Amino acid sequence: MGCDILDGRIAPPGGTILRAGGWVLDHSISPCLLRGWLILKPERHIEHVAELSGTEAVALGPLIQKASRALMDGLDAQRVYVMSMGEMVAHVHVHLLPRYADMPKSGPMLLPMLFSDERPWACTDGEAADAVAAVRRHVRNAHSD
Repeated sequence: MGCDILDGRIAPPGGTILRAGGWVLDHSISPCLLRGWLILKPERHIEHVAELSGTEAVALGPLIQKASRALMDGLDAQRVYVMSMGEMVAHVHVHLLPRYADMPKSGPMLLPMLFSDERPWACTDGEAADAVAAVRRHVRNAHSD
């Protein structure tokens, strides 16, 4: 899926948020399990973090920081969980999941709730696109130290 998005065969809700340092930041695609669930992926196809170029590796930390700050400022996230799992999609990608005030402070235990049949924080593609617009406004103004 990551390559399909990068190649333009699948459009993420709201479009691309940011393209910088060899990385692309988008909202997760349907079904939308959480408003503001962002995916940061390298522009080129690589399957392991160990394959990052020096430029990509150096850009990764500041981009995670910038996207996290934009989620906190733009969507009022209380915390942003950052993780990378590459088993289902064989393309390096970093998930940035906002935790909002009405969500439990349960870290990794939040994932089973997001994927449950109830999907308590699911959103529409329109709500995801609105989140992208808010994040995009803030990501432009977020500065990395």
